[in-house]
This record gives sequence, structure tokens and C-alpha cells, in this order.
Amino acid sequence: MKLEAAKYDRLSVTLHWLMAILLIFQLALGLWMLDLPKGPSGMRAYWFNIHKSCGMLLGMLILVRAIWACLRPRVKPAPAVIVMRRLAAASHGLLYALMLILPLSGFLGSVFSGYPIRFFGLRLPQLAQRWDEGKEWLSLLHHWAAYALIMLVTLHLLAFLHHQFILKDALVRRMRY
Repeated sequence: MKLEAAKYDRLSVTLHWLMAILLIFQLALGLWMLDLPKGPSGMRAYWFNIHKSCGMLLGMLILVRAIWACLRPRVKPAPAVIVMRRLAAASHGLLYALMLILPLSGFLGSVFSGYPIRFFGLRLPQLAQRWDEGKEWLSLLHHWAAYALIMLVTLHLLAFLHHQFILKDALVRRMRY
């Protein structure tokens, strides 16, 4: 049985804030890219490659974060009624699930697109043949998972504001160095 800690360790805090910044960047970039026209300038391909590279990086970071969360001592839950604790646990679980689904669906969708995948300029090996139906399904999953994550991140921020300014329980101190 793992011990309980009063606050998060440095690695957990660093991963949280690094991923928060990258995730918000990715969501904003993804929404912006939807309207980029296809054309000979290569601007669309450039931004899609940036988005894919950051997505793969986020996918690796969420795996590190999930493994570390399983290994480190548990942090005591915030004082709350049982229903609120269960909702918080469920929303955090869903956050982790969506943070895994998004990069995985994006990566696999790219694999099945038939186009080369680049990780910050480095061309990755072609892992599969073009599969239009799979690409379409994965793109749809990626799209709707992104909107679900936007809603869940918004809920996460609202819960933070509720704790910080209404309950005034200084919950944010657990996420500082």
C-alpha cells in the first residue's frame, strides 16, 4: 500500500504544468488548423507537422505521467463530500483517458493517411498502408475527443477557481514546488 503525501512531488508538478501548456497550445492549434487552406505554399503541411510532433511528445509525456502516478505515493484527496471526491476522481480518470486517446488516434490516423509522418523534422518509418476508412474513423474520434477534452479542461479550471476563490481551501498549494 502506498503512503499518502500532503502535496505533489516535483516531477508530478512539472509534468502537470508542462503538459497543461502543451495541451492548451495543441488544442488551440488544432482548432486554428481546421480552416487552413490546402495549397502549394506548404503552410498547412508545416502546421500539421508541428501539431503531430507536439501530439507525439504529449503522448510520450502522458505515458511517463501515468507510470509515475502509479509509482509515487498517493496525494490525499481534497476535503469534500464523497460525491464530489468521486466526481473529481472520475474527471481525472477521463482526463488521462482523453490525453491518451488524442495522441493515439492522431498518430494512427496519420499512419493510415498514406503520408509520411515527421517528428520535429525526422521522418518516421511507414508503419502501414493507406487505409481511408480507418483514417476517417480515427480522424472523427480525434476530433470529438478534442472537443470532449476542451470541455473537461474547462471543468477542471472551473473546479480550480471554485476551490481557490469560493472554498478558499488553498488546494493549489499542492501543485507548487
